[in-house]
Amino acid sequence: MSLLRKALILPPVIAGAAVLVYAVSGREAPKRTDIGETTTLVRVVTVEPQDFVPRVTGYGTVDPAHTLDAIAQVSGRVTYINPDFKRGEFIPEGKILVTLAPEDYELEIAEAQSDIASAEVDIEELAVTLDTQKQSLAIAKSVLDLEQRELARLKTLQERKVASDQLVENQEGTVLQQKSRVQDLENEIALNPVKRKALEQVKAKNEVRLETAKLNLARTTIRVPFDARVSKVNVEIDQYVGAGSSIGELDGIDAADIDVQISPGNMAGFANLAFPGQLETEEGVIRARHSLDRLKAKVRVGSVGETAVWDAHVKRVSDTVDPDTRSIGLIVSVDKPYDTIRPGIKPPLVKGMFTEVELSAPPVADQIVLPRNAVHSGRIMTVSPDSRLVTVPVEIAFRFDDIVVLGTDLPAGSKVIVSDVSPVIEGMLLKPVEDEAVKAGLKRMASTDAFNGEDQP
Repeated sequence: MSLLRKALILPPVIAGAAVLVYAVSGREAPKRTDIGETTTLVRVVTVEPQDFVPRVTGYGTVDPAHTLDAIAQVSGRVTYINPDFKRGEFIPEGKILVTLAPEDYELEIAEAQSDIASAEVDIEELAVTLDTQKQSLAIAKSVLDLEQRELARLKTLQERKVASDQLVENQEGTVLQQKSRVQDLENEIALNPVKRKALEQVKAKNEVRLETAKLNLARTTIRVPFDARVSKVNVEIDQYVGAGSSIGELDGIDAADIDVQISPGNMAGFANLAFPGQLETEEGVIRARHSLDRLKAKVRVGSVGETAVWDAHVKRVSDTVDPDTRSIGLIVSVDKPYDTIRPGIKPPLVKGMFTEVELSAPPVADQIVLPRNAVHSGRIMTVSPDSRLVTVPVEIAFRFDDIVVLGTDLPAGSKVIVSDVSPVIEGMLLKPVEDEAVKAGLKRMASTDAFNGEDQP
């Protein structure tokens, strides 16, 4: 580039720089503004220990509390079948179900009665014979006495040489014969009680035959032992039924049992609250098993809505653990499951129906109840007195639906955050606002109202 061209460019550049320096030097410097700490708005509930009703939910299918496989105790031809003996029909207690032909058993009764009468005649005859034998014995003894006196007289005459030896010997033979006669009669009289006992045993045996025949005759009529619903029919009219054959199956309608399956984790938490301090020893466990009546139960059928609810009571602990789910079973019972039927709204609890069962125990005092979403990986977020975020580790004693019961004590008045916070920074400044709706919901869920189905959240 030539010197002339450089000389032409340089003056404008210098002039522009001078103008810029003048403009900057004439302005005021910008003011510095201190940025304050950001405050995050959070919803909280203030911790207040309260009564809590322990509850746990399980599921199970309905079975009749009483079932009967009607077995024929005698054999015979079916002569009558109750018109209502059809699957699904109801039959009241005491009604005849099936009748078998009675002729064979009526003949057995007649034969046994005849044998009893014959035995009674033999006993009467033996009594008459005994009287005759006693009279004959008295006569025989009198004759023996006479013969013995005659023998004594002959022996006296023999000593005087008046009677021959042959005559004395003949008389001695006569005395011996008479003694034998007396002995025979005494033996027959002595055997009379034995003969009578034998005849009485024959009579007793026939009386047993008679009672057996009468019992078998009664068994030809099969009756319903309780109010029942027919679940199976195995016979037809004129069919021959052998002893031990199944006539049909009946389900009782007075009560329904449900084997409720509950996961071990839920059951453990519920049991510890329902039976506080009792499950640590074997003796306490036994006491708890014998006090199951302190528990209450509600049975619900979800397919027909909340109106299908039955009150129930806990009967016992099931004898097995479900092999597939490893769940623990409790047997609950509903009385009169057919009494509160409302067509289209509340059906009867019939066999095989799948149900939801909620158990509850008496209220436990001074429990800390929080929403389930307030616990994050075993910690809760609280607001310190100076409105700072503080995370606190906690243990959960029990979970139910959307709430948890803490096994860790918190100071009364602690504020627990129930809203989402992102990001979570320990010590961050907060602005807590009491969430009255959540607080009211916790109080409702902890009370008996939730168990009774009132004010469902």
